[in-house]
Amino acid sequence: MADNTEEPRLHGGLRLMHIAGIQITIDLSWFLIFILVVFSLSAGYFPRQFPGQGMAVYWVAGVLATLLFFGSILVHELAHALMAMRAGIHIPEITLFIFGGVSRMSEEARDPKTEFTIAIVGPLTSFALALLFWGLNRGLAADQPSLVGTVCAYLAWINMAVGIFNLMPGFPLDGGRVLRAFLWHQYASLTRATRTASNVGQGFALLLMVFGALQIFAGSLVGGLWLLFIGMFLRGMAKEGYQEVVLRQALAGVPVQDVMIRDVVSVPPDLSVNRLLPEYFLRYGYHGFPVTENGKVSGVVSLDEVRQVPEEARSATTVTQIMQLLSHATTIAPQASLTEALSKMGQAGIGRLLVMQDATMRGMITKTGLLRFLEIKQVLGQPGPKDSSLFIP
Repeated sequence: MADNTEEPRLHGGLRLMHIAGIQITIDLSWFLIFILVVFSLSAGYFPRQFPGQGMAVYWVAGVLATLLFFGSILVHELAHALMAMRAGIHIPEITLFIFGGVSRMSEEARDPKTEFTIAIVGPLTSFALALLFWGLNRGLAADQPSLVGTVCAYLAWINMAVGIFNLMPGFPLDGGRVLRAFLWHQYASLTRATRTASNVGQGFALLLMVFGALQIFAGSLVGGLWLLFIGMFLRGMAKEGYQEVVLRQALAGVPVQDVMIRDVVSVPPDLSVNRLLPEYFLRYGYHGFPVTENGKVSGVVSLDEVRQVPEEARSATTVTQIMQLLSHATTIAPQASLTEALSKMGQAGIGRLLVMQDATMRGMITKTGLLRFLEIKQVLGQPGPKDSSLFIP
């Protein structure tokens, strides 16, 4: 599932590796579903489908099948990401979590055709994987039935199910994004197309929730709860997908210097992390600060960096050891638009940018400040794009 929204971002994940420059992350919730799937396959599905084997064999098969299943999810997301990158859209991260996977896109597709190709390639990849595993199963079955063939049959079925589910017209599922591409072409308006696709997506999510509740009342507690949680998740994502488009439209054309924080609180590089927390983060309530020495900016330090320092090491660790160095990715010009600032934050995966001109810090722009700016525009009766009042959660 491709996702262009910037919030909520999945935190607390385990960073595995980079593929084609994309950070692959496993959210902590993934481990829960991994254990549940392994147990379901090892203790139930494989013993029923291929009886007569020892439990150790079933557990090995269960772990292998589960790894290949999530590997298939990763391939599905990589297909989205590589197609987006081919269209010039930066993909900073792919996260595997309890409901599958999500590719975090730094910006919207530029036209309906690009949106369609990015969306449709995911289900097509899942169908291709289903065909591959089906062929492997058929080849193994031609010799004699085996547990490996049963694993391949399961992977063929589950990839087919993933492909079909993602084609459902519920935004932000791939089918919902295909629907949005069609509506975008028809309406010639991304905002209107996203609003309609989001409403359809919320309706689809409500149907899942109702069906889940009915299953719970019918006695299928686990299956019903699963559908209920998926419906709740999709409903929230559908709302956020529309909110993100409205936000970008409302920020278009407004220069960074009109919204930036001018009186920026900065921290010295030799300050210990142990002192940084009470003297700056707790005192001012900000999530990040520029790091300056003798009026010269050297980097930015945020709570994300502080969290990575063990508590026992905070007194011996200085700000300069954990800060993000000043770079093109963490700075922006005062004349740049707020839309560009939001896109740049998404690409770098950060919540603030330093506003620099001629090597001098003029201010700082934060994602929280952008949201506050939009809220004020609404209060003043300047919502930006049509129907942007629906942005309010």
